[in-house]
Amino acid sequence: MKSPLILLVTRNGDFAQSVRDALFGTGATVLIARDVRDGLQIVCQCGRELDSAWMDFDDGCRGRILLSAVHNCYERLPIVVTTSEKAEHACFLAYANGARTCLKKPLSAAGFAKAIADVTDSAASSASRGPNEIEIL
Repeated sequence: MKSPLILLVTRNGDFAQSVRDALFGTGATVLIARDVRDGLQIVCQCGRELDSAWMDFDDGCRGRILLSAVHNCYERLPIVVTTSEKAEHACFLAYANGARTCLKKPLSAAGFAKAIADVTDSAASSASRGPNEIEIL
């Protein structure tokens, strides 16, 4: 069984460390992109190999553009978005642009665990379908 490959898009070093810590027990390899350009480059190079993507929406509009681009290219890729506590509308925009889960900061350990379970379940069910099958939620 291969270890999960995860894209993390964030400029916040503390947040990146928190995500790595939360994913430590999964054996995941975390590819960190510090901006939209780097995120797109990682997706172009290894998009089909990714098991999930985690995107920090502190980047505002550029974060939504990346989310939309990734979702359009790899619609089965489970994407978790994090937003600031005050950005109520950001979760609605994230879901509208393909996010599987949206978490508000500050994040709890329980929130991380649930999001990891959600994207792991989603990735497993996507892998069991044929190339032209989609999941209708």
